[in-house]
Amino acid sequence: MQRSDYLSLFEAGKARFVESWKEYVRIPSISSDPAYAPDCQRGAEWMRAYLERMGLKAQVFPSSGQPLVFAERAGDATLPTLLFYGHYDVQPADPLAEWTNPPFEPEVRDGRLYGRGALDNKGQTMAFLAGLETVLQAGTFSAPLKVIIEGEEESGSSGLFDSLQTEEWRKRLRADVLLVDDSEAYAPGIPAITMGLRGIIHLSVKLFGANFDLHSGLHGGIAPNPAMALARLLATIHNPDGSIAVKGFCDTITPLDEETRRLLRSAPFDQEKYEADFGIKALGGERGFTPEERLAFRPTIEVNGIHSGHGGPGQKTIIPAKAEAKITSRIVAGQDPVRSLALIEEHLRAHAPEGLRLVIDEKGGVHRALAVNPHSGLLKRAARVLEAAYQHKPVYLWCPGSIPIVVSLVEALGAEPLLVGFGLPEDRMHAPDESFSLVQFRDGFLYACLMLEELSLCKA
Repeated sequence: MQRSDYLSLFEAGKARFVESWKEYVRIPSISSDPAYAPDCQRGAEWMRAYLERMGLKAQVFPSSGQPLVFAERAGDATLPTLLFYGHYDVQPADPLAEWTNPPFEPEVRDGRLYGRGALDNKGQTMAFLAGLETVLQAGTFSAPLKVIIEGEEESGSSGLFDSLQTEEWRKRLRADVLLVDDSEAYAPGIPAITMGLRGIIHLSVKLFGANFDLHSGLHGGIAPNPAMALARLLATIHNPDGSIAVKGFCDTITPLDEETRRLLRSAPFDQEKYEADFGIKALGGERGFTPEERLAFRPTIEVNGIHSGHGGPGQKTIIPAKAEAKITSRIVAGQDPVRSLALIEEHLRAHAPEGLRLVIDEKGGVHRALAVNPHSGLLKRAARVLEAAYQHKPVYLWCPGSIPIVVSLVEALGAEPLLVGFGLPEDRMHAPDESFSLVQFRDGFLYACLMLEELSLCKA
């Protein structure tokens, strides 16, 4: 079928698609708050019923966290097996006073649906599923299909992570292609393929001095100051040129090939816009690398917060008894998260100040980076589909953030990932008045129709 055929089918079904989308958004499935556990269960059951109405065999499974929704449909065994990933949980809605309409009473205004989860990830999921329903009814999709919709992406994905440790779930989810739509377009009317995600690790660093805060006049000059010492310790992590000073930390980074560099140039970094949007120059990171390279292909070690002593109004003349910092590191292709975390800890212990007690705890994360093969045939087919859907060539983005569960799915299942989404900055993801336009919904629908049809033409 042609683009115009699917657009006609979208217009014919639009009212029904939007009503289902609104029903889904009305469920306050906030996974981070235990008080909303019944709503998460309700969200899972709603999605199960929706998938069953589409003709899929669907079930809700318990997990160590929120329930998992799994559905499947048999297809032509000579075609690649597809797995679609999404999540039904959403961020908390506060501050409630900043919403124009109540966050779980979705409302269409000026061509946009407003509500918590309207974009992330209920809107994107419903657009894809509307496309799936359409190609099933039209008979233009014949590949084997699986769907996994989890309920904790916004709070750590513990249930799905734990399930992936079992052979039962790895077998249940095994697929050749992993389809993910929890990502963004480049700009209105300009599609994007996400080519990579950075991995993440985290830890806390604490320095302890005296048994209690000391009078800075009586003890200044003889008592070590944990706040000052922590500042000096953290400063040892980077060299003056912004590069990471942790020995061995960058030794295993995968170098860029020419095809990756070519694709990277499709989405140049706009320094003037960055400064205008955020009020700061893009001067962080390592000298000698472009902003695009620093965002996607170089690791970071960032101090997320420092806490010590008095922070209230006025003065309090003390030498604080302790100081602590929260640290996260974004790692890139080629870096092992366990090794990287150990190297940071070794560095901090080697530079620990004398006379103070160092504690390193809350260590975790340990999630690898994801790198999409730039020479992949799947990538080339997706580019053709997006150009047909949007009538504009796609650009290629390397997301500097992390979606750890996607990396785990790829590693556990051996599936080739394809990350194509339609979010935009104006959608206010995670903020009050989150929204997703009907045009973006249509674009997600059209991509799903054309991509699913394309994958039905490709023998394994």
